[in-house]
Amino acid sequence: MSLLLQQIVNGLVLGGAYVLIALGLFLVFTALHIPNFAHGEMYALGAFLQYTLVVGLGMNFFVGVALSAVGVAVIGALLEISVFRRLASRTLITVLVGSLALSIVIQELLVMVWGKDVLAVPAPMQGMVQIGGIRITTYRLLIIVVVMVVAAIAGWLVYRTSYGRQVRALAQNREIAEMTAINVGGIGTITFALGAGLAGIAGALLAPTVAIEPRMGFHPTLVAFMILVVVGGGGRMLSIVLGGFLIAAIEVLAGSYISHVAQGIVVFALLVVFLSVRPEGAIRQGGVQKVTL
Repeated sequence: MSLLLQQIVNGLVLGGAYVLIALGLFLVFTALHIPNFAHGEMYALGAFLQYTLVVGLGMNFFVGVALSAVGVAVIGALLEISVFRRLASRTLITVLVGSLALSIVIQELLVMVWGKDVLAVPAPMQGMVQIGGIRITTYRLLIIVVVMVVAAIAGWLVYRTSYGRQVRALAQNREIAEMTAINVGGIGTITFALGAGLAGIAGALLAPTVAIEPRMGFHPTLVAFMILVVVGGGGRMLSIVLGGFLIAAIEVLAGSYISHVAQGIVVFALLVVFLSVRPEGAIRQGGVQKVTL
């Protein structure tokens, strides 16, 4: 039993990355209707920037997390203005191909700048915390806490601020939003920056726990899309958070009790079975697929 609980706690750390990446993807897709397959590269970029700031420049780890998040958010805003704003009026297949192409371009740029070798960032704190029969490193516990705080702040921005009201209006009816005083272009840029920033925080925060390499964002991006699919069209931000932690727990348990190879296979095999039985997702709204905030 203690081993099971230990693995679930380990899954919470991995789930932290999935939660922040999926929340950013969810915001962008909901408000702008753009399925951004280059979103995982923002996660990778956050980790690479953290490596440069902490290992290369000797900066304080947590200052590095903040600067990495801001840097990735700025890059996200620039990508929205220069690439995705032009793709938004195109067909869905054009957007998909465009974002996939951008993903490959960013990966190759990461190789050019940082090389192909796997990089590592040291954890900012050592030590273990024991809760009952469960042991977890102090830093991993901090990751879980920070993820929950960041997710709560993102929820507050969406549900309790003027910006959030404009995002929800844009998500519900873009045409009507464009006829009001809402600055659709500005809101789109801010939302893209926020989504990229969330992925950047995940990359910088989890840099000590993962192998930093140019293609590290591919699997988390697939999982993030899986989370959006599983919670269905009626998914809210809380559903994304719960889905991220749940899928990470399943993945970690599969790796522990079956095999490391099965870790990724089990999750996506369950997705195939799930969609075969319930193709509309886990949550429905009146039988009509509608993404909402």
